[in-house]
Amino acid sequence: MSQPDARSQEAIDEKRGYGKATISITLATGIATFANNMWFPFLPLFALEVGATDEADALYWVAMAFTVQGIARLVTGPLWGMLSDRMGRRLMFLRALYGTALTNVLLSFIVTPWQLVIVFGVVGVFSGFNPAAVALTSVTVPDSQLKRSLNLVTSAQYLGQTVGPGVGALLAVWLGYRGGIFMAAVIMAVVATTVIFFVPDDKVRLTIKKDGRPKATELEPFHLSFQLCMAIFLYFVLFSTSNLIRVAVPIELKSMTGADVTSMTGIAFTLGGVTSVVGVFLLSTKYFRMGQLRSAMAAFSVLSGVTYVLLAFSTTTAVYVFVFALLSMLQSAMTPTTNTLIAFNVTASRRGTAFGLASAAQALGFMAGPALAALFAATSFQFGHLGLGLFFFGLAVLILKVLREPRATN
Repeated sequence: MSQPDARSQEAIDEKRGYGKATISITLATGIATFANNMWFPFLPLFALEVGATDEADALYWVAMAFTVQGIARLVTGPLWGMLSDRMGRRLMFLRALYGTALTNVLLSFIVTPWQLVIVFGVVGVFSGFNPAAVALTSVTVPDSQLKRSLNLVTSAQYLGQTVGPGVGALLAVWLGYRGGIFMAAVIMAVVATTVIFFVPDDKVRLTIKKDGRPKATELEPFHLSFQLCMAIFLYFVLFSTSNLIRVAVPIELKSMTGADVTSMTGIAFTLGGVTSVVGVFLLSTKYFRMGQLRSAMAAFSVLSGVTYVLLAFSTTTAVYVFVFALLSMLQSAMTPTTNTLIAFNVTASRRGTAFGLASAAQALGFMAGPALAALFAATSFQFGHLGLGLFFFGLAVLILKVLREPRATN
């Protein structure tokens, strides 16, 4: 059997290299998401434990904490993104992982509910490892493999969201909420440390000054094109509506039964997490292919609109949970494509800046989703879901009319 020539062997080694890097980033992102979701669903209960007077007071401080986190992320996200283009995206990934570990430690030591606001403000400044992971992936793999690699990273995120709450509930029983949060911090720090050894550093171009010292090469100008704005808008829509429905689920289920819905809520989120993984790993891989991204996004927007209409007319908990799981699958399948569109609408050297803006859009989603859920609760969830259905129908038309199909460059 003939041996590969030097050029083909170099290509094989390069493919193996970015394949290992993708797996490393995927595992780090999935485990980090898992660690964060060990305590996240139980935050209102933790607020009660540290002194909230009742459930309403606990939810007030949690809402205040998320608002401050969103504002902090909105301001700092683009700054971290620009810095990543100059200093490296892996460095920003590590900053976010270690920053999240540190803030989890701080969270485990709070003694009053108002301290949630301070800790989450720090979270907003230093966290954001998911956008950082996507930015790092986008400059680690060739463009021809970008969509597939982002599918893997996004699948790991949803899998972490699915498994984390169950493990967190067990840890809360054994160690208490503080112990579970501190354990999440330890896991996050371990993940960050392994990234140092297993994820290659992305290369920031250097030039040599006259005195012989290196300096970063001047970056190309960053162009905030209409197509990039469109991609970030789609990212915002999916993130904010996902947050909206996650907040609304326990409230709507309780309004249907008037009884304790803790178990049913757990079932709903578990099924939603499983179907989200299916949506990213199977549907996105099969239907969202390069050259078909625009049509697939439009089609799944229509299907999401139909599902919101079905959600509006769901009158039993079983039907509601089924439709919620279906919606989770459809919208999660669209998520990797929004990341792909963001990446392809800027040069590789400015993808950190682009995903910094996406992080700011995510921050807006942190605030917009729960705010809309509160609005629907105060008025009508049925009309709210119908309105979202019409919105997604209109979004499909907008996508077909203005979204441009990206092209891989290598």
